[in-house]
Amino acid sequence: MITKICMNINMKSKTIKNRDLQIAIAVFLAGLSCFGLLYYYQALLPDLVEYFKINKAKSSFAVSSATLGMALGLITSTFVADRYSRKKVIGYCLFASAVLAFASSFSENFNVLIALNFLKGFLLSGATSVCLAYIAEEVSENRKLRITGFYIAGNAVGGMVGRVISSQVSHYKSWQFASEFIGIWCLIFAILFFILAPKSQNFKPKKESFKTLIEPNFKLITHPKLLPFYITGFLLLGTFVSLYNYMAFFLVKAPFNISRSWISYVYVLYISGVFGSMNVSFWERKLKNSENVLKTMSLVGILGILFFFLQNTIAVIVGLAVFTYSFFVAHTVCSKSVGNFSKEKRTVTIAFYLLLYYIGASTLGSFSGVILQKLDWQIFLVFLTIIFGIIYLIFAFKKEKIEP
Repeated sequence: MITKICMNINMKSKTIKNRDLQIAIAVFLAGLSCFGLLYYYQALLPDLVEYFKINKAKSSFAVSSATLGMALGLITSTFVADRYSRKKVIGYCLFASAVLAFASSFSENFNVLIALNFLKGFLLSGATSVCLAYIAEEVSENRKLRITGFYIAGNAVGGMVGRVISSQVSHYKSWQFASEFIGIWCLIFAILFFILAPKSQNFKPKKESFKTLIEPNFKLITHPKLLPFYITGFLLLGTFVSLYNYMAFFLVKAPFNISRSWISYVYVLYISGVFGSMNVSFWERKLKNSENVLKTMSLVGILGILFFFLQNTIAVIVGLAVFTYSFFVAHTVCSKSVGNFSKEKRTVTIAFYLLLYYIGASTLGSFSGVILQKLDWQIFLVFLTIIFGIIYLIFAFKKEKIEP
């Protein structure tokens, strides 16, 4: 009898482990597609400046329109995401976004390109917010942080590969061909997600309205323990997008004089973000709580930015790797903290965090471009350093702790 019970427990454990592995692979592909689709135009900004005869700051709208669409889409997804299957929402959003990426290659007017990228971001919001809820609901407790890190590692790989591929394809072909290539590539990943992702076992559909969702949860949205994480999300992605948006314009000039084809390989440094998102457990064990990790990562991020002031190619590469690592550690910690704060209302907290996260990308990403256009690269770097300094101060003076 005891042997039979032990065998049943062992089989159940293996089933859970295999299911968690399936979810890990599926959300990795979803994360890869999301960031690949959202940011591949970042590597194409110099091409857009030349093709549409626009300035650097305006070219950033190709990226910020997508992140703004993502932010506004998150508001909508908060009301509708809980009505439909998690797997279907993620899969269909990825599929439709890939189609829009392909369609954007036919844009002959920059405003049309902005509109298509906005719609693409709007649809991607469904996949992004629901993925974190899918992990929180379906993954066994002892693997949640690891698989959240795996999903965000997919973001890092997607951001890296999307930028490198689009830049290289654009260099040898055109930005239009690069967009078509990324669209087809992500279409394949959307199909693979449908094949690999297990159906939800713990999801219960429910209808939400403004009255049932926002009014009862207003205190949760404005909770003093969560506000610092929401604000940090806004500042984190805003800084990250700013640096990666305009880096190519910086590196093609003296004293670097790096060719466009070689600049694309700088995006390989996103791999440091993969290690960052997978190392969160180590940092939380070492530093005891999320707040201490975020203070540390804000200082690590500042160190990375300071390397840029040395005006040396090796220093810039090291600085970008350090900065990217700190960003992905910080983002993973924030995502996990807001997702675990209220298990019953995690859709609300995750959606609100991501809402401010992508608003930060749109607003700071474009505003920093104006600073670069009107002033110079050094002032631009000072601006980014100040933002990460603000993140440090937020958690240095934060009294209430969230348990890791």
